[in-house]
Amino acid sequence: MSRIISAAALALLTVLFRCLPALAAQIEDIRFEAVSANEERVHFRLSQPVDPHSFPMKDGSPRMVFDFSGASVSKRIKNNIETKGALIQRIRIGLHENKTRVVFDLVPGRQVKSFKEGGKILTVVVHDARVRPEPGKAAAAAPVRPSTPASMIWSPTAEKTPPPPRPRAEEKPRPPAAAQEPPKPAAPPSNPKPSAGMTVLSSVLFEKNSNRGEMIMFRLNKFHPPVVFGLEEKKPRVVCDFQDTAAGERLPESIPADGKHVRGIRIERDEAGRKIRVVLDLAPDNSYDLQQVFFKNDNLFVLIINPLAGPAKRLN
Repeated sequence: MSRIISAAALALLTVLFRCLPALAAQIEDIRFEAVSANEERVHFRLSQPVDPHSFPMKDGSPRMVFDFSGASVSKRIKNNIETKGALIQRIRIGLHENKTRVVFDLVPGRQVKSFKEGGKILTVVVHDARVRPEPGKAAAAAPVRPSTPASMIWSPTAEKTPPPPRPRAEEKPRPPAAAQEPPKPAAPPSNPKPSAGMTVLSSVLFEKNSNRGEMIMFRLNKFHPPVVFGLEEKKPRVVCDFQDTAAGERLPESIPADGKHVRGIRIERDEAGRKIRVVLDLAPDNSYDLQQVFFKNDNLFVLIINPLAGPAKRLN
């Protein structure tokens, strides 16, 4: 009898041990990003690194399947995410006994390729098969040693962003060759392309539903932390200065933010000084704690904002 009980207990422990991987990792968030008409990305925030098994399906409608073995999914993630992208139409999530399956429903008639990169922040890049991802937009796989940026505060009154070039006036008849003035140098373009090896800030994403606080995610092409400081005036703000950094071609001037704490995100370009300034407008009459996290393998800088108890207004 004791042998039977011991065998049953051993079998139960074996079953429990096999079930442990199902709880080992969790997909905490899924975000869609349209980089261009020929490139789109899906970012998975994981509790721990998981390399999903991926494969295409072409039965009827084109699809990409990603099986996250031994991983669960957060309850706040919807089963169907309508992206309406140029390449990815929809993202569907299904739960299985020992895995989570994520399916990309692709736009019919487009020939695409994909590749994965990252660790806890896993990024799947889907691009047109005829077009390669542009240099500087795909995160580098090898970590880069951190560079210490100059600690300085940029004053808008001392340094002003140069105004955009004026539209060209209608051409007038040219005077005789003898009276012509020497040609003036052409004005630099309003958004020059970054030089080779330069840091590029390609995207800024806002997440208000994270259980860690309101998050602002900055995607770069290399390890390059910004200078972060707070302005405690009538309207509290957080400033992130990315020194020696150029803006990606699809980086907007503002990003909608309807969070409880973050009310707006503005992006300013200082082309003369080669700097990108991101300003976070915060809700007044609150104290805040700022947490800075940089995922070196993903070239992703994350700023987490939470309320701070106490009557004093603080921005750390």
